[in-house]
Amino acid sequence: MKMPFFIFLLSLFLFCCCFQCKKDDKQVNPVNIVLYNQPLDTIQHYILGKWKFVYGKGGICGSCIHYCNNCYVEFTSDNKFISNTYAITSDSTIIHWVRDVGTYTNADSTYLMAIKDIQGVPWVYVIEQIYNDTLIYHDNSSDAIFYHFIKSK
Repeated sequence: MKMPFFIFLLSLFLFCCCFQCKKDDKQVNPVNIVLYNQPLDTIQHYILGKWKFVYGKGGICGSCIHYCNNCYVEFTSDNKFISNTYAITSDSTIIHWVRDVGTYTNADSTYLMAIKDIQGVPWVYVIEQIYNDTLIYHDNSSDAIFYHFIKSK
């Protein structure tokens, strides 16, 4: 009686090994591009859309981590910036792109994103890069916070 049960288990094992589901081998290549040294149209192309805030790192405390629940930014095709992050609330402000030397860009000239928040306070950012599909930009200041976003659907 033990032998048929053993054969049943062995055949079940072989069946599972032979007919297991295979994963889709198609791997989507993550986007990895440094943006601060690119032409403006390239920067605008890559940042277009809505981005969910993951965390910010830095500021006066260089290793501090900053979080914000349900925060996002959006870059529209008509050069507008919409945000509800903890630092900036903006209904829909026009982005003014200014060519200048940015902080943490190896003294490269770059396009700085200059905007005003809902109270009219000016903010200037360096669009740093997209690394493994994470958009990173930072304040154009010596005690910058580096903001990390993922693409939102």
